[in-house]
Amino acid sequence: MEVPLKQKAYEYVLLKIMSGALPPGTKISEVAMAKEIGISPTPLREAYRQLAGEGLLKYVPNAGVFVREINRTEIEELYETREAIEAFCAGKASLKMNAITTAELKECLDEMLAVAREFSQSGQPEFSPEQQIGYLKADARFHLLILRAAGNGIMLKTMRECHILGRLLNFKSHRHTLQQVAKTIRQHYRIYTAIRDRDYDRAVARMKSHIEFSRATALENSIGKPDKSDAEHLSGMILSFIHNMEKE
Repeated sequence: MEVPLKQKAYEYVLLKIMSGALPPGTKISEVAMAKEIGISPTPLREAYRQLAGEGLLKYVPNAGVFVREINRTEIEELYETREAIEAFCAGKASLKMNAITTAELKECLDEMLAVAREFSQSGQPEFSPEQQIGYLKADARFHLLILRAAGNGIMLKTMRECHILGRLLNFKSHRHTLQQVAKTIRQHYRIYTAIRDRDYDRAVARMKSHIEFSRATALENSIGKPDKSDAEHLSGMILSFIHNMEKE
């Protein structure tokens, strides 16, 4: 089936934003972008409106359309939203997840652990692009399984937008050290065991603790231009995990 022009434009611009090709604060031309994509300006305008509605673009009167910049306050708000929704969903998951989906959570943990072991054995200070892809995909799937288990479509859509906005923090905020990776995996394991044991209160508390750690990590890292040598490659690999969260 042929992709609608608005969707084509939306995904094209979204990927350029997430990859760092259009960094925060960049003014984007309607005419030049339409020509670059190979479409008319009309579907591109519709895509711009959708991206503005999701908080990725902003219209400045008499100036044009710009990629939105995220400040410290907005980072705090983003993680406050994640903490509220994902903690609730973790509690719901502890009551609703069956043996099959709980086993899928464990598979995500195993994938993250395998990448961490390879990372540790490499002696490198940061993930390679391939390791980063594997780790982020397993991490995204872990959270997505929990969000889906809650069975709340509105929350799932909201979290999709939160995770897309999180990409504006760029991949620099995801340059995990081995210590950060080890702590994240431990936290995921504790969330998994709480859900497996059907312990509502423990699942809520452990997810809150994990999101608080993620927020602190994001705030500690500077918000700068991503490393273009691998950012676009990484964005392309994990885009579908975020963009299609509420559709799968």
